[in-house]
Amino acid sequence: MSERAFLVDTTKCSGCRACQVSCKQWNNLPAENAEFFGGPEYTNPRELTAITFNHVKFFPIDRANPEKPIWTIMHKKCYHCEIPNCLNVCPEKAISKKDGWVVINQEKCIGCGACENECIYKVPHVLEKDLSEYGTEQRLMRYKSFKCHACTVNAREVPACAFACPTGALTIDVEQKVLKKADARLAQVKKDYPNASIYGKEEFEGLKVITILKDKPEKYGLPVNVKPIDMVRAEAIRDMYRVASMFSMGFPSLKRAAYRISRRIVTKDFNMS
Repeated sequence: MSERAFLVDTTKCSGCRACQVSCKQWNNLPAENAEFFGGPEYTNPRELTAITFNHVKFFPIDRANPEKPIWTIMHKKCYHCEIPNCLNVCPEKAISKKDGWVVINQEKCIGCGACENECIYKVPHVLEKDLSEYGTEQRLMRYKSFKCHACTVNAREVPACAFACPTGALTIDVEQKVLKKADARLAQVKKDYPNASIYGKEEFEGLKVITILKDKPEKYGLPVNVKPIDMVRAEAIRDMYRVASMFSMGFPSLKRAAYRISRRIVTKDFNMS
């Protein structure tokens, strides 16, 4: 089967958060302990977390034209890079690809934070406390990394976020069809938003979440001219970790410490060279 991709059209997003809520329901994720205005405007929580895989982010209203103020909203989740930094740095090979989607195997994950440190989109997060402390029935999840897995866990044909979107701002289709739809839609959008752009066609050899933006990526806090991680440095960290982890006796807490020490030493050496 051809790999699929999401298409996010920010010009159609109403900020209803149906994607955010449906993701939590389908994946049995607890609610956040957050303030009402966690971020700009109605953003809540402020960013993605270990228990929020889909996030609706509001940006300050552009009132440059008083007669036509522009309220910019963006849906964000894991972008499922073709060449993922997180996969390339994971010391336990807990991250892999499934039908093109980047997924984390929590049974292998030791919670070292490698994926969290190296993802420039700030997507994966290590859960610092047991999910049962949120009042759910799920247990033994502390010190595991979590993020969107495109509903490949507890699988469904149409991911919950895309299924719930009422405006057509979030859809999923075969990747090549998504790219063609994005180009056609951009031509229409530019009539109202001259600076409109598409994000995800080039970054990390292509993302599985293609986003139509009303403006340039920088206005959304999206990095441009991105580069994959330094694999020489990543391999050096992994090599040192393999040696250091031999003394961990298999305990995840000691493995986490072994990775962090290895990263600190190698990073210091690379910075000095």
